[in-house]
Amino acid sequence: MARIENASFDGQLRAAPARPGVYMFRDAAGKVLYVGKAKDLRRRVAVYRKSGADGRFKVAALLDRCASAEFRITDNEKEAILLEDRLVKRFQPPLNVQLKDDKAWLLVHLDTSHDFPRIGLARRRSGPGEYYGPYGTSGAARTTKRLLQRAFGLRDCSDHTFANRARPCLKYDIRLCDGPCVGLVEAGDYQRAVAGARAVLQGDVAALLAAERRRMQEASARLEYETAARARDRVRALEALSAPQKVRLEAGRDFDVLGVDERGQFALLQYRDGDWVDTRYGRTPLRSDLAADVAEIVSAVYRDEAAEIPPEVLVPELPEESDALESWLSERAQAPVRLASAARGEKRALLRLAESNARAQAGAEPGAPWPVVAARLSELTHYDPPAVVDCIDVSHLQGAERVASKVRFVEGRPARDQYRRYLVGGGVGNDDFAAMSEVLGRVLARADEEGVADLVVLDGGRLQLDAGLRAAEESGLRVPLIALAKARPGRGPAAAEERIFLPARAEPILLQRGNPERLFLERVRDEAHRFAITYHRNRRDPVRLILEEIAGVGPRKGKMLLEGFGGDLTRIRDADPAELAALPGLNLGLAHRIQNHLRRVL
Repeated sequence: MARIENASFDGQLRAAPARPGVYMFRDAAGKVLYVGKAKDLRRRVAVYRKSGADGRFKVAALLDRCASAEFRITDNEKEAILLEDRLVKRFQPPLNVQLKDDKAWLLVHLDTSHDFPRIGLARRRSGPGEYYGPYGTSGAARTTKRLLQRAFGLRDCSDHTFANRARPCLKYDIRLCDGPCVGLVEAGDYQRAVAGARAVLQGDVAALLAAERRRMQEASARLEYETAARARDRVRALEALSAPQKVRLEAGRDFDVLGVDERGQFALLQYRDGDWVDTRYGRTPLRSDLAADVAEIVSAVYRDEAAEIPPEVLVPELPEESDALESWLSERAQAPVRLASAARGEKRALLRLAESNARAQAGAEPGAPWPVVAARLSELTHYDPPAVVDCIDVSHLQGAERVASKVRFVEGRPARDQYRRYLVGGGVGNDDFAAMSEVLGRVLARADEEGVADLVVLDGGRLQLDAGLRAAEESGLRVPLIALAKARPGRGPAAAEERIFLPARAEPILLQRGNPERLFLERVRDEAHRFAITYHRNRRDPVRLILEEIAGVGPRKGKMLLEGFGGDLTRIRDADPAELAALPGLNLGLAHRIQNHLRRVL
């Protein structure tokens, strides 16, 4: 890279004071492009004047845009860290560390402005109601909200939706809401539920647990099993909510591990009570040497007021200003905080793991939160963002033992108590499309009991989708349907990737690898296939075991016989013995033994 062409800017860098402090680079319009800190400002900014700028990434682009430099002197490194913190928050410079999840931490929000208060999540304390948190991870906040809904049946729909419902939504059917929108719960009972949720959020769980256990036992004694089941569900939800409060975490086993790759991507692994509980990802747009990168990342990650700072942070290399950073972190945490590195042993292995996570996450979007996945599914399919997704899969063996499965995911998580299995067409038949139509028809026939999902995914292609559309039309219900076709490499470019089929679109939509919507749809489809295959095998195993009772017939020959005769033992029994003997590994004597055994047991 050539030397700086802007003489004024170059002169300002030459005149930098040899003192601790903060420097800011601005463009011609005065916009702050970058904020940095240093123990010695003159030595720090001298790197920008060198040809090649120490090989740093994007420095050329930075210097091309810079018109002026500003320096702010502090008495020590700690003050420089604090000042950098305030300036980054104020100016949001584009070339400072950018966290992929740079939003505020999540709070649980009880909106009490309505007669039937709504539970939700919020990033900031704005608007009426009560706010609880913040939570250290978005997953913890979403889990708390879902468990509170399961325990107390609080609504999370908008006031507009609440005012315009004619029948309860699916969340009522799956016991996440008591249906206040259509008068299925009295106002007084709902307010008591809100009070219960408030008590849990304030940490008072024990009394509610005892009351719900008593209610469950009393309802069971009166043979009111539906009431007892609801009380049982509330007990389980309350136990899950109270679990984190049962054990006080040991400070010595709480730590974070920072990994940085060669591109500036970083991962912060968060360990609590010895368990890896969460990961934060981000990047440093302006690369420096590793120690300087570590200093900047640590400052950025723990800058947020709600950030949880553990007693120890493992880093790949200690920065020059580590003492000042430790002092700043300790002051924020109100407890001693130590930065540490390691050259060997278990801690070094953890650092390598964090670096591997940093390297793996660049360019992909794994583990996207459910609202992001739901929004992207909506954009892809043109249906409303789903909360409940069903997937249907059909499985068979050459037309025999035809079965199907339906799995349900609620807000991205499997709801295994709502999985269903089906024996299709009496278990025989070769028409996959008729089978799909039959299964979807049976699913929709139970819509009043089990509800209709916000999105139904059919395993297959255009013909499976057409069969599903016919079944939906016959049911008279509006069903958001798509079909998901598995990637088939070697069958042309269109079939080489996962793709979805939509009712109003002739051509399939290819799903890009690594996208959160593709990862979720693949996960749902694979779970439906696993569930169907398990049912299929469970039904098929007794048939195979009958054959394996015969001396000379093991699992391999039993499978070959079933596949050769469509899974029908009567066809094997009544076949020409020479036809059996023609199969690999069989002879005429074994064929007679097989048929004699089947005549005895069938």
